[in-house]
Amino acid sequence: MTPAHVDSPSGEQQEELFDITIIGAGPTGLFAAFYAGLRGASVQIIDSLEEPGGALTAIYPEKYIYDVIGYSKVLAKDFVSACLDQAMRSDPTIHLKEEVLELSPQTDGTFYLTTTKTIRRSRAVIVAAGVGAFEPTRLTAEGVTELEGKGVNYFAKRVDDFRDRNVVIVGGGDSAVDWAVTLEPVAKSVHVIHRSKFRAHEA
Repeated sequence: MTPAHVDSPSGEQQEELFDITIIGAGPTGLFAAFYAGLRGASVQIIDSLEEPGGALTAIYPEKYIYDVIGYSKVLAKDFVSACLDQAMRSDPTIHLKEEVLELSPQTDGTFYLTTTKTIRRSRAVIVAAGVGAFEPTRLTAEGVTELEGKGVNYFAKRVDDFRDRNVVIVGGGDSAVDWAVTLEPVAKSVHVIHRSKFRAHEA
């Protein structure tokens, strides 16, 4: 079905009515868009982040991932690029930097999605939001806020930014250990600081 603008009783123009709205532009949401297109559905994707790819793009684009079918290992950013190329074959409309606040079923069987920008309309909704809109767990040490982006980082998007630098990683979970392993070959030194036992998987 082809989406079309319709006029509300007040004469104000409403958003297009899509067959399917996908909340989340991570790999799962992108594949859902591709498959919906194969079935002839019109699709829109809504994501709170600035780029498609979810956590893979926002947090660790230059880390290898090992648990994706068809790859023994693949850089997160390369996997996202492949997913996006596939999804775009279905010509979805993508709304970025937009968060869904409320989902309201209508009497005609459609849905209104209230977002931070507008009210979008859809015949069906797929939630592929993963953990949802996320924020890092920030350090509470005095003065640390002023150092964010000036040596204190919560996401390491470019491995080369840490080349020949002394790196201290705070945490004992999977992400902390993964980053230690990833940065060790390029950094001058890597130290992991944690307050209790390591929670990371041994593998």
